[in-house]
Amino acid sequence: MDPYPSRTMPRGKRTVFALFCTESGNRLGTIRLHKQDKQGKGWKEHVDGMKKYCKKCKVRQPVRVKEEKHSS
Repeated sequence: MDPYPSRTMPRGKRTVFALFCTESGNRLGTIRLHKQDKQGKGWKEHVDGMKKYCKKCKVRQPVRVKEEKHSS
């Protein structure tokens, strides 16, 4: 056990977000992010402009991000 506490503040738990294709609505995967990083950049800024390959559309499409709720 470390007798000295950490110098940085812990970020807390990460939140799970589901990624969906904007064109077909196909689920493309999940991503785990903190609500805010150390520089104060929010999760929406991280996923802004993100594109993923969609199997149905057969091209890279912009994604829609939705927060998933797990057990409370």
